[in-house]
Amino acid sequence: MRPTTTPPFAFRAWMIALLIGLVFIGLEYGLRLEIEGADATDTHSGLDLALLLGGYLFMFCLKPIQKVVQRKLCRQTARKQHADG
Repeated sequence: MRPTTTPPFAFRAWMIALLIGLVFIGLEYGLRLEIEGADATDTHSGLDLALLLGGYLFMFCLKPIQKVVQRKLCRQTARKQHADG
């Protein structure tokens, strides 16, 4: 019988996926500032649209990223339990 450990792994996997998302947003914002500069007078540019669409597409990647991280965490724990037991 397998122990029920899904909720802690699910929470940890979502936290890792959200941290990856925050890094992605930070990189997008840094890229925008590097390309356009902090004193850009154009409020809505093509780069802003591209970054917005990139972020929107990344939202669809969060669930698969979360599942991959959760699967790896489960495998790591199973290996550790197998080695200990």
